[in-house]
Amino acid sequence: MKKLLIIAIAAISFVACQQKNYTINGTIEGVAEGQAILQTIEGGRPAPKDTAVVTDGKFTFTGVEDEAQLYLIFIDDNRAPIVFFGENANITITADAKELNKAKITGSKNTDIYTSFIDGIPSKDRMEVIQGEYQQAMGSGNQEAIAAIQKEVEEIMEKQKAYFIQFVKNNTTNVVGANMALQAASEFELDEFKALITSFEASLGEHKYVAALKDIVEPMEKAAEAKLATEIGAVAPDFTLKTADGADIALSSLKGNYVLVDFWASWCKPCREENPNVVKAYNEYKAKGFDVLSVSLDRDEEAWKKAIDEDGLSWTQLIDGTGDVANTYGIQSIPFTLLLDKEGKIVAKNLRGEELEAKLAELLN
Repeated sequence: MKKLLIIAIAAISFVACQQKNYTINGTIEGVAEGQAILQTIEGGRPAPKDTAVVTDGKFTFTGVEDEAQLYLIFIDDNRAPIVFFGENANITITADAKELNKAKITGSKNTDIYTSFIDGIPSKDRMEVIQGEYQQAMGSGNQEAIAAIQKEVEEIMEKQKAYFIQFVKNNTTNVVGANMALQAASEFELDEFKALITSFEASLGEHKYVAALKDIVEPMEKAAEAKLATEIGAVAPDFTLKTADGADIALSSLKGNYVLVDFWASWCKPCREENPNVVKAYNEYKAKGFDVLSVSLDRDEEAWKKAIDEDGLSWTQLIDGTGDVANTYGIQSIPFTLLLDKEGKIVAKNLRGEELEAKLAELLN
């Protein structure tokens, strides 16, 4: 019993001795006088937290941090910040104004983890060299060199992506891993991502990064549903939108024909360039049971109507100004097309030009 009491007292003493505030002392070579601006990231954007005067190249920040998180320090109008993880600790920063991204930071255990991650990125130095090689190849028009560099870059990026993902999986007990998980969310499958959140929550509780990770789940679920809904063989989700005359038209009302559902917009150059191919296919196959349903993502109805007239689009035109239907279909870019059979099932996706005509010839001739 006495032993247990001693352990309990020791534990209480340890908690009491944990630092409850932070002190950040910085020394910047190349800046005698100026201003240091401390920022955090809120809602995906830098947000001011504090400012300090730089005197004789030195500055100091003091305060209390509720939860360890990513910090940025900008010196005057220098666009490249010092990046580190702030926490209640005595943190020392030493940097050169010309290379703030290479600042030496001590005293922050989370920054140590972050620095280790940065230092371990595969082929990081090689990527810096490649930029110069690529510019030189482009300047000389050396297509063989350009192709070789592009292939090497793709291979390096794949290695870096794998390294990034593995780092997140190995660091579910710290805020650095949680911050990186936010950046790499799209690289994980939904179930795997949910499992990561469970691990982060067990270690970090309701940390702001954990809450942000949870907020990503619903959009990921919707994206997964949209992916299933637009797979070949699936029945395209029905929707009803308005024409330029204000009439309501449902996708399902076109059943009985092969239908190309074409998402586009007046401001989308690739869409406008593809429109003549769709016009040609429509005119050639409309008498054989082919129809087109265009869904515009325009918000400017006048621009939409003008583009319809200029491009000679004579089939049914609908507008999805809010993007609700596009979200249901999981559309990330336009033009985006689905070819449906007479029952509304998807038989092909994103056919362009000759590919569209070849598929229509196969189905309708």
